[in-house]
Amino acid sequence: MTLSESTRSKIEQLVSLYPERRTALLPALKLAQCDAGWLPRDAIAEAADLVGVPHSAALELAAFYTMLHLEPVPPTLVVICAQLPCALRGAEGLIRDLEASVTSPNVEIERTSECFGACHRAPMARVGEEYREGLVGEARQQLIDELNSPSTSGRGQG
Repeated sequence: MTLSESTRSKIEQLVSLYPERRTALLPALKLAQCDAGWLPRDAIAEAADLVGVPHSAALELAAFYTMLHLEPVPPTLVVICAQLPCALRGAEGLIRDLEASVTSPNVEIERTSECFGACHRAPMARVGEEYREGLVGEARQQLIDELNSPSTSGRGQG
């Protein structure tokens, strides 16, 4: 068993909330990822068994969404939305600034093809599990300073 008993119980409860069990697969995989920190194949298989879907369907879903990680993630994963609204409001500059300024080896910066849905407060990023919006000017510098601080190691996983 890869998943904790608590996570297994949460997934079972979750499945009972959906009229179609299969619909619970994405949230079940998110719970499994929170438990394991990423989604090893054993965790994907367990989540699939609890939801009642083939392992291949769970693996397909996990491979499709960039918010689900099939490999271990660094202590601090910063994911930048680069969809059109964020791109128009400076996402590329945000990515360049972070890549040039963040020196902590515990931080990984990546762009996503998924929209985070806060277009009115673009550009934005997800730092671990926390969403940051309006990353321009002082807010951008504050994020850079935070990511370079020694306390950044071991923050939430993304």
